[in-house]
Amino acid sequence: MPLNLDKLGEVLAALFVGSSTLLLTAAIAWRLAVKPTMRALLEYRSARVGADPLLTRRVTELEEELRRLKDAVAALPEGRPSRLLGGEIPWHGTKEKA
Repeated sequence: MPLNLDKLGEVLAALFVGSSTLLLTAAIAWRLAVKPTMRALLEYRSARVGADPLLTRRVTELEEELRRLKDAVAALPEGRPSRLLGGEIPWHGTKEKA
């Protein structure tokens, strides 16, 4: 039986169109069904901050660290942390402008 290239081309084109349609349909279904569900789940988790002890502990640790950093910045001389961080050193790009 000889290989009919016209028929093979039609089959490959039909497979390509079918798979593209299936992919597009899956993307639309994801957008309509799954993505809002995931968003609702994440909003539900964030609304239940008190119910998650690990999250509550980590937020408390971050608040304490922020207070310590604010106190350290306030204790700096002249209240200017940029001087200690090299903020007064002029910055030059990779190419000097003439």
